[in-house]
Amino acid sequence: MKEEYFDVVDENDKVIGMASRNECHSNPKLIHRGVFVILVDEKNRILLSKRSMEKDTKSGKWEFPAGHNNVGESYASAAKRELKEEVGISVRLKKIAKIKAASEQETEFDEIFLGKVKSSVKITLDKKEVSETRFISVQTLKNELSENKHNFTSCFSMVLDEYLRYVGKK
Repeated sequence: MKEEYFDVVDENDKVIGMASRNECHSNPKLIHRGVFVILVDEKNRILLSKRSMEKDTKSGKWEFPAGHNNVGESYASAAKRELKEEVGISVRLKKIAKIKAASEQETEFDEIFLGKVKSSVKITLDKKEVSETRFISVQTLKNELSENKHNFTSCFSMVLDEYLRYVGKK
């Protein structure tokens, strides 16, 4: 598998260089870009995806469909591409927020997008990316998150909070 490269950006999200995925995921000073996609069905349930155990970071954790921007790729384009790659879905997306997520390993600017789907939507998983998906109500999700936070990615709560703020439920 060939090495992936990401744009490295400054504190203002302006491109200042490029680095490999491995470099970006092991050096929090190399700020790079990513996306999260929140899909909501007609019952206002949210689609969660479980990261494959093959993933280099956060394997086996629940999150929203997500990924990184390729070099030179816009946030909107990355969100559409990642959604199609991970779960085989193409829908109209709307940007709802932008966050800066930092951990001991990495730092990212992430744009969060929202899309609407029917619960009967055909989901086609890329098993190297996602091992399973499920729709879940906001209340059930909040309960699971408070009881089993370790089952979710480190920035999951931050992304969920932005969604809840957007829909006025925070």
